[in-house]
Amino acid sequence: MSPMSLTDLVSHSTDLNESKPPLSKSRHLLGSGPVASALTKQVKLTMAPSQSYQPLYPTEKDENGDGSTSELVDDDEVVESHGAVPSTFRRRHQKTGWRRYYVEAIVALLLTSNFTFAGLWLNSWVRYDEPHSNSSNCARPQLVYSPATSAIRYEKKRLWRDIDGPNPYTGSPRPEFDKAWRDLIAPMTIKVSGEELARFSEGDKTIAFKDGSGYIAEMAMYHELHCVKRVRKFLYKEHYYPNMTEAEKVREDLHMDHCLEYFRESAMCRGDTTLGTFFWRDGAPTSRVYTDNECVDFQQLDHWARQRMVDTSDYSLFAKDD
Repeated sequence: MSPMSLTDLVSHSTDLNESKPPLSKSRHLLGSGPVASALTKQVKLTMAPSQSYQPLYPTEKDENGDGSTSELVDDDEVVESHGAVPSTFRRRHQKTGWRRYYVEAIVALLLTSNFTFAGLWLNSWVRYDEPHSNSSNCARPQLVYSPATSAIRYEKKRLWRDIDGPNPYTGSPRPEFDKAWRDLIAPMTIKVSGEELARFSEGDKTIAFKDGSGYIAEMAMYHELHCVKRVRKFLYKEHYYPNMTEAEKVREDLHMDHCLEYFRESAMCRGDTTLGTFFWRDGAPTSRVYTDNECVDFQQLDHWARQRMVDTSDYSLFAKDD
């Protein structure tokens, strides 16, 4: 084999680079010996630039600028048969996927909340407009705490104010009348815990039980009923107070004034907006005695109070003031 010039050898090595033959074949063409070894090194130097990898996309190191290689790869990425998906493409594709996920989640949340509020509003509107609905839970601000609030339930009820029928709470004094009123206001005084007292008393003290089990309090509803009973008894004072002294009369007069003021404040506090209708009687507009009211379920509230009622006639149960 005739010796080859360096120029011919470089030209030949370029052709070999394009066809990428194994290095063992290049050594076979050059032969052996010191000159061949030198030429082999020259061939390696000539082939190196063309064999170095030139990435189609920027590498993680190029983009980060700090040499880090925090490549993000999804578990479900698909690698095509002709080569791996570039890492930058994978990362950009992943970021786009996350953005889409967040947008869809926010839209779903907004739609869900809108449908929820719309459903609640529609439900409340239907319940309010339903003519056959006669009860519902209380929906009002609780500016003053009372443990009895847990027993509050409202119902639609027609109040007749009947004084002609067999009503044990009206009419002249009789045993049935006295018993009905005595039983009605029996739960006037109830037992509350120390924690409950702290929540409604605004710092006011009350009488405690000797055994430390709680304190006594009264519900305003029963105080109003107590006043109604006292007013009715005052109307028949000849029957209930046949031997009333002048001092007792003064006391009862003050009691009546107190009760009437209690009624005035209570009526203004509740602000009952129930509307009544009129009819003509003897040529004059006259209001009907009945109205359809939104009332507290008295039986349920009364049942709650009777579970806590206290007999205040036995003073030995209570601790005396120091």
